[in-house]
Amino acid sequence: MDVEDNAVFGSGSSTKVTRRRLVQGSAAVGAAVLGCGRIRRVSAEPKAPAAVAAPVRQGGGSMTIAILDDDLPKAQPLIDEYQAAHNITVNAQGLPYQTLLEQLTISLTQGSGDYDAVSMDDPWMPLFAGGGFLRNLDELMVRQGLQRDADFVPELLALGDFPTGTGLRGIPWIGNVQVFAHRSDVLRELNLSVPATWDEVLANARVIADARASAGLFGFALRGQPTNPAATSFLPVLRGHGVDVFQSNEVFEPQLETDQAMAAMRVHLELAKLAPPGVENVGHEELSANMYTGRAAQSGDVWPNQLLQIYDDKLSDVVGLVDVGPEPAQAGVAPASMTGNWLWGIPQGSKNAERGLDFIAWMTAPEQQRRLLLEQNIPATRTSVLEDPEAIARLPFLPGLLNAARTSVPRPRTQFYIGVEEILGRYVAQAIIGETSGEDALSDANSEIRDLMMREGELTG
Repeated sequence: MDVEDNAVFGSGSSTKVTRRRLVQGSAAVGAAVLGCGRIRRVSAEPKAPAAVAAPVRQGGGSMTIAILDDDLPKAQPLIDEYQAAHNITVNAQGLPYQTLLEQLTISLTQGSGDYDAVSMDDPWMPLFAGGGFLRNLDELMVRQGLQRDADFVPELLALGDFPTGTGLRGIPWIGNVQVFAHRSDVLRELNLSVPATWDEVLANARVIADARASAGLFGFALRGQPTNPAATSFLPVLRGHGVDVFQSNEVFEPQLETDQAMAAMRVHLELAKLAPPGVENVGHEELSANMYTGRAAQSGDVWPNQLLQIYDDKLSDVVGLVDVGPEPAQAGVAPASMTGNWLWGIPQGSKNAERGLDFIAWMTAPEQQRRLLLEQNIPATRTSVLEDPEAIARLPFLPGLLNAARTSVPRPRTQFYIGVEEILGRYVAQAIIGETSGEDALSDANSEIRDLMMREGELTG
């Protein structure tokens, strides 16, 4: 989840401070627990009993779940309904972002069996799934006569398959995806095409600024606050130039000194000049305001909760004038929209894994996904729900959100990404305000990130 975008369409202010306080990353919590520099993979053998019963249909008993405190009130009506339908008590612990991460890190790494289902931010999957602390849901599903549902957006369901190809460790229930947004009316009036590449985004931004500066319209909006905000705005530009922070999700050699990364930084800095004044102070809320007040005509850093504001006729000056879709990409480069999903998983230590799976299957079923979308504004992870005519009538941006989801990829899949993000975002912010050049910013960030990954054992030479 983006630091300041919430997992749902509502406010995400609570996590803004959280990520900054978690610069050490979840690995620091694990080090405190395990007494080592990093969290190490547990044995492939689960601590919970190997035998899993048939699907829980008889009801009775209790189970415990952990969930983000902001999400619990929105999920509570469905949790209550599940309890009544299954004659079971669901003890739901709603915890703030940092507390949830810390609690899960301690509980899961110790195999304590505190929880039977847990809601996890997708950047946590390398820590919890990669460490072997989550049950293999594919194996549990086979034992209960279930199978993967093709209705899930494949790119979102794949977030739970980590390490890739080893089986599902999480099922997505909140489908947050970063999108590219543009003012369709402005592009039409200025005879501009919807940009497919970042070069075209920049060209459009310059034309818009020249033509509409006197009316207070700027060509682009991005976030320039240090750490997560600046990094999150830069990442789609970087990926759109055909390179990522690392060589791959298996080889963590930083790629920020490549020609593609330098080209991405040049475009990003030019776009920053075409943003509303004070870009260095812009975070999630400020970018939202730049979009819904009509001050900015394009942005590559828009999340579902911001789209709700843009389409709110009580708040927005541009209702019906903003279209969304996947992030642009240079010629020959595949578009890559960033995910911010939340997934349900089952800890290895759960003593009620079959109940946990029954709960997860029920909570992620089409009926519940549709209710969460229409009643609580939680973005769905199922294609059928995102294509539902009633939902689209109420939330016209859903087709664009689905298109973005179909090109989505997670943040770099390392348990140390929070520290990586802090370094990258700090240097991008410095380049935006002119404290350093774009080239030096990326070179210094590359060096610091490489040092971090060396210290943590992700690189060896």
